[in-house]
Formats: sequence, structure tokens, C-alpha cells
Amino acid sequence: MTHKLTIRLPKKLAMNISLLSEELGLSNSEMIRPSILKYVVSSNNLKSINGFSFNKDEIVRRTVNVNDTVHRVLNVRSKEYGVSVNTMMVFIIQKTYIYYANILRDIREIA
Repeated sequence: MTHKLTIRLPKKLAMNISLLSEELGLSNSEMIRPSILKYVVSSNNLKSINGFSFNKDEIVRRTVNVNDTVHRVLNVRSKEYGVSVNTMMVFIIQKTYIYYANILRDIREIA
């Protein structure tokens, strides 16, 4: 079964990830889904989530579809770290943005 996650993202992060995905020729979901797996499967990748916060004043809503397994793991990790699934997703999307921004920088150096 597919679960539609509605994520409340800081407006600037949502805009940055969209611009980056356009520049790289990927959809937002194509960038985000692998990162969800990377961060939730290994709890080592989530250690720095403690103390993570973001501006909740200007938010936009975005959706990502995940399957049952990923949905269950997101909920397990959310409870394990004492953060909401939304906070975890914002954390993951921020890390995703940094990763792909570095890739784009490297591409620009080559091209």
C-alpha cells in the first residue's frame, strides 16, 4: 500500500529543492526517496537530528509517496528519536539539498 506523506517544509527549503531538482533534471521525489532510505534505515545517519529545528513561520506543504515498509520505519525512527515524522522529513530533505547542491557544484566545475 502507498502512503502519501504531507510534509510541512520551510518555504525557502521547498523552493531551493525545487530549483535544484529542475537544474538536475530530477523530480523532487526522485531526489528525496533515496535519501529517506539512507537516513531511516541506518540510525547512525539520524544521530545529528537531536536538537534539529527549523523555522515554522513560513511553510509550504509538499507530498511524497512511500510504501508500507518505509512508512513503518519512519514511524519507528520517529519514536526512537522523539521527533515528529515531519521534523525527520525536513531534516532528511535539508540533507538531500546539501548533497545534490554539492553534486551540481561539481557538475558546473566540469562543464
